[in-house]
Amino acid sequence: MKCLFWVGCFPPEVHSVGDHAQTLAVEKFLNNHFSDYNVKRFSRTETDKFFKESVDKDDLIFIHSGGDFGDLYVGWHDTRKDIIAKYPQNRIVQLPVSVFYRSPVNFESDKIFFSDKTNVLILCRSKEGAELLKGNFGCRVEFFPDFAFYLKPPLSNAKRKGYLVAFRRDSESAIMRKAPRKIMRRYIRNVINFMLQLDFNRRVSRMYPDGVIFDPQVSNVDITDANREQVINDAFRVYQRFEYVVTDRFHACVFAYLTQTPFKTIPGKIEQKTIIDTSLDYEGFFNGFRDLVFQEPQHSIKDAIEATNDVFAVIKSRRSIRKWLPQQVEPWKLKAVIEAGVYAPSAANTQAVKLKATQALSDLKFICANTSPWFRNNMPAAAILVVYDVKKAQACGLKMQSWHNRFAWQDTSCASMNMILAAESFGLKSCWASFSPEQQKPISKRFGFHGILTNAVFLGYSDQKVNVNKAIHQGRPIRRVNSERELPSP
Repeated sequence: MKCLFWVGCFPPEVHSVGDHAQTLAVEKFLNNHFSDYNVKRFSRTETDKFFKESVDKDDLIFIHSGGDFGDLYVGWHDTRKDIIAKYPQNRIVQLPVSVFYRSPVNFESDKIFFSDKTNVLILCRSKEGAELLKGNFGCRVEFFPDFAFYLKPPLSNAKRKGYLVAFRRDSESAIMRKAPRKIMRRYIRNVINFMLQLDFNRRVSRMYPDGVIFDPQVSNVDITDANREQVINDAFRVYQRFEYVVTDRFHACVFAYLTQTPFKTIPGKIEQKTIIDTSLDYEGFFNGFRDLVFQEPQHSIKDAIEATNDVFAVIKSRRSIRKWLPQQVEPWKLKAVIEAGVYAPSAANTQAVKLKATQALSDLKFICANTSPWFRNNMPAAAILVVYDVKKAQACGLKMQSWHNRFAWQDTSCASMNMILAAESFGLKSCWASFSPEQQKPISKRFGFHGILTNAVFLGYSDQKVNVNKAIHQGRPIRRVNSERELPSP
């Protein structure tokens, strides 16, 4: 019998009712939908024990859900990556998580780590989180609701009264002030924490003078297999005593929804713009979970690029085209071309290049009237103006009156070349258009630019025939060294 390794559940000493609600829900779900697997569960304190297990390549690995994908809880996130790295051949599912990054450096590091993890499926419990990872990670990423929605609480018909105020009292709180990071003595730390708790109580009491201040998402006892369902049902009963709830907790929102209690969210750590989407078919998500898990892994980003976009072929096939069809450029292609320009390198990472795209006929006529006469009768379908923001460069420490002024031309050239090659890869034809200092002035005035307008990239579709295999273009020989000759040995 194949095994399903479920790793990372919260141990009893973690008193978060929401975290244990996920454990209860996943347990019930696996009993109903994965009864053909031998499920082996490991808490976060038992990962060493899991690593000693004999894992067959056909076994499944589920990493437990939570609000900890990213760099807010680095310890567990590193363990998650250790699990993924150790079992590259196994189908691994990260059960629904909240995504939160404080450091761009950590995010870039994770982009590299997940770039080739084609057997990994990350489920995000917010659409915003899924969107962020989908656009940057090479593994499979999908939106999927929190597993606590799988629970069916016992509903009461008792009369409701008043409102509940349930706020966190930790680092994720939307209300509580944070203690200083470096406190040398324990008694000083305890005194400061005590004062912060008093301040928290006073602030919440002033904000919600008529509310019942109580957090049912924190248990007073260890939560074990024996009492887990009882503790969770007790919390459900608390919510059903109130007419509505005010909270900064994700699972307080979930519990309120499941008990049909109206709620108001005060943003804390949670990255979701919409915490609970009442239009979702939660049952449909759970019924389709198994099919989602066993979908064939997609190719990595690298594979996809290599399959559809041979960079060197694009470089060799690109030609400057000055004749375009009236066909409009699709907005998504124009956006993608601009994104390629944004990813170009810049001196000292100043990112001072600004890009302005237009397809408006009046704008195109004006731009073409202020550049080479060639374009006055051969107008493109779109133009991307490339500007160097001198003020931003100076704010980053560059002295534009010195030799640093060369960066204006180098940085905008890098961005322009990226965009021209991206355009070629999308079947668009392009041409680099320059502006003299006199030509810059009217265009900058029209568009409100404050900086150096170095050039424009003209784009569109063309029926101009180009034979990339012949070393002649527009009647002139293409003088390039034969790239196919044998390269010298290093």
